[in-house]
Amino acid sequence: MSQSESSKLQQDAANSVLRNAAVDRCCAARLRSLQGSQRRQDNDWETLKRAARAYCNAMPDLIGRENISEFIACVAQGLLLKAIDPNVGPKLLYAAQVALSSLNQESKQK
Repeated sequence: MSQSESSKLQQDAANSVLRNAAVDRCCAARLRSLQGSQRRQDNDWETLKRAARAYCNAMPDLIGRENISEFIACVAQGLLLKAIDPNVGPKLLYAAQVALSSLNQESKQK
């Protein structure tokens, strides 16, 4: 990764005030991973793979409405950043839909 790309990522992280906390956490995890890979001089493929994993590992659990909403926001941002594979994104959104549906069922039963 070039110095200008790293600088752009740092600037994006600084602008993350405009995002919610969960998206910020995911982006920060991705940035830390990218910077670590840059220091180790990893190849581009491995760098992006690790950064994507770090991003997804920082996503909220699908428990409760707020977490589910934040999870969806993280998936959307991850797709835009190409931190989440476009073939995986719809599956993650479906998982969020199922989790939300489950919550709705629970509240109807009460």
